[in-house]
Amino acid sequence: MLERSLRALEFEYIQEQIAQFAMSSLGKSAALQMQPFANQAEAESELGAVDECLRCILRAGAPPFGGITDITSDLRRAQVGGTLSADRLLAVAQLIHGGRAFRQYVERSTELIELVHLPRLLERMVDARRTEQEIRSAIDDDGQVLDNASPTLHRLRGERRRAEGEVKTVLDRLLRSNQKLLQEPIVAMRGSYFCLAVRVEHKNQIRGIVRDVSSSGSTVYIEPQAVVDISNKVREIELLEEREIERILLELSQVVAAVAEELRVNVDVLQTVDRWFAKAAYAKATGAKRPTLTDGVWRLYGARHPQLNRDAVPVHVTLGESFRLLIVTGPNTGGKTVTLKTIGLLTLMAMSGCFLPTERESEIGFCSDIFVDIGDEQSIEQSLSTFSSHMKNIIQMLSNVRRDSLVLLDELGAGTDPAEGSALAIAILNRLSAVGCRVIATTHYAELKGYAFQNDAAMNASMEFDVESLRPTYRLLVGVPGRSNALAIASRLGLPQDILDEARVHVAETDVHVEALIGKLEEARREAELAQREAEEEREATERLRRAWEEKSQRLDADAEAVRTRARTEATALVERAQQESEKIIQELRSMRTTAGVKDHHLVELRKSLEGLVPEQQPARRGKSAKSKPKLTVGSRVRVISLGQKGDIVDVSSDGSAATVQLGLMRMKVGAGDLEVLQEKREEQTVRHTRQGMAKDIRMELDVRGETAEDALLRIDKYLDDAVVTGLARVVIIHGKGTGALRNAIRRHLQHHPQVKSSVPGSQGEGGDGATVVTVRV
Repeated sequence: MLERSLRALEFEYIQEQIAQFAMSSLGKSAALQMQPFANQAEAESELGAVDECLRCILRAGAPPFGGITDITSDLRRAQVGGTLSADRLLAVAQLIHGGRAFRQYVERSTELIELVHLPRLLERMVDARRTEQEIRSAIDDDGQVLDNASPTLHRLRGERRRAEGEVKTVLDRLLRSNQKLLQEPIVAMRGSYFCLAVRVEHKNQIRGIVRDVSSSGSTVYIEPQAVVDISNKVREIELLEEREIERILLELSQVVAAVAEELRVNVDVLQTVDRWFAKAAYAKATGAKRPTLTDGVWRLYGARHPQLNRDAVPVHVTLGESFRLLIVTGPNTGGKTVTLKTIGLLTLMAMSGCFLPTERESEIGFCSDIFVDIGDEQSIEQSLSTFSSHMKNIIQMLSNVRRDSLVLLDELGAGTDPAEGSALAIAILNRLSAVGCRVIATTHYAELKGYAFQNDAAMNASMEFDVESLRPTYRLLVGVPGRSNALAIASRLGLPQDILDEARVHVAETDVHVEALIGKLEEARREAELAQREAEEEREATERLRRAWEEKSQRLDADAEAVRTRARTEATALVERAQQESEKIIQELRSMRTTAGVKDHHLVELRKSLEGLVPEQQPARRGKSAKSKPKLTVGSRVRVISLGQKGDIVDVSSDGSAATVQLGLMRMKVGAGDLEVLQEKREEQTVRHTRQGMAKDIRMELDVRGETAEDALLRIDKYLDDAVVTGLARVVIIHGKGTGALRNAIRRHLQHHPQVKSSVPGSQGEGGDGATVVTVRV
């Protein structure tokens, strides 16, 4: 990316803004050195990483970066054998600790949101915990070497403290015994020497070395000889202590040198993640949205220049889809240059992996270069005029521009004769159009308005101007060329009418027609916008009514279904109670059947009649596609839709419009529209179904293994009744072998059962002696 373009679009402002959100010197340095990425994949990866960091901030809070500093120079010094100071060694330990704390933060965040970029980057980091522990064991949090850093240092510091204690004791004794000789009973420090303030006339009465004299000459500062000897010993110990500290620091520096390469990787990782989080924090603070990078198409929705506050008029613009050249016209101070810089700067930001200050997610075309010609760069030193400086820049631009470039031209062709300037501007636009790059150019030349109509790849745009208030609105109107407005403004300001009329005479007739046409276009645009707003309001009102109707309909359906469900539940409960009572009665009648002469199949019919009264839990609804007059035949199985009950047709009217249905013990006449045919009549079972009603399907065998004889016999009786009703002539009862008690009881019972023709043990394939094959009377 050309340095001139970055400077012209003030990209440095974005770098500084993001640097303010960095949490370490590493991140600040990375933000200030931020540049657009060379390829689209890298920029998209950066945007994805920033998006992850923004979600981490919103869900898990800001990451821990405390204590992390740039230790690159320290690592380099350690690798060449240099000795690091205690505070720089502490910085190394703090970076190791900070990296571990950040890794834990990412692990916690992974439990809340799905992360990809952060965990992948952290895989490169090395946890040099042992190096940190060695440094911490020798250096405290204030950057001072601890006494326990080595046994020798511990001994030397103990000796030094004892010697300093002796100095204090000697001085206290001398102060007490020589008070009459002293100017003041205090210990005065002269440099690193402990001295007594002795009156000048008594200086020979105290043995020692004169270290200083007061300005008046009345006081002599003497270091007592007893203290001199001890102080010399202290200084010797201090020299040994310094050498020991130097040895300890060198040893720790060598430890750091051993892991310098791994730590350099940690530094790079932490610098990268701090840059990501700085961009995410900037996006959160400014309400920026994540852009989508495209192949040469710009769709900006409500874009604002980052240096303007949120009260600024947003820019809505598209480029590269149906047109590649956008010609923007309008009055001075109307916002043309700001619009140009906004589009260029936001493109740089998106290509650098930054979120954009837009009202909603926008699209940015990724480009290889951005060429910019904005502002007046005339040079007195080089004797270049405004026009010459622009031409020099454009000439360089034309020699390097490519198809995937973005070109921003402010006041194209300005600074020279209007006729020649407009002709030159058209020629430059033709060359750029032939290359196929994307171009946004601002101009005052009316000729360029016509150029946009002649070139299919170009589109007019203008900055709106309110003639009534004589103020620009700063709105970009794509598709509408700008008007001069000079005569209208002069008229509003009070210029005499005769002068205005004369001025209009000198205006070319074609220009008058063009201005009138543009005025009609603007009026039509305003009417279209008004109609669109009204249509949007109507649509929203209609949508609200539709949602209200749907909610009301759903509530009604739910209430109706609840009523139906409650009714079915109550009906089922009533029938179940009736069935329970009937089962008791049937059991009593069965026990008396030999004396009362009651037939089993009569009892079964009674029970089936009660079962047929149980309504289904989810009756089928009548659909629009259902036949209004189903084919009704005697013996067919049907459902009475209004009752939700099943029955059999026993009679059909001559015209087929109604049928008599047997519902258990009850018969009723039902219209054909209220019937749903479930099963067509089967010839061989028509009479049986009509006489006995439809019985439920049963299996060919009954398994009673593990049951008591009494329970098994009751189940067998019911099973044989069902077999008679459904017409099963041969069934198998599985009882198992076991001790033989259950088998013998069942076979004895079957020998005298009225529904059994014969019963024999099962064959080898039917269970052998563990089963009994029964032939039923049907």
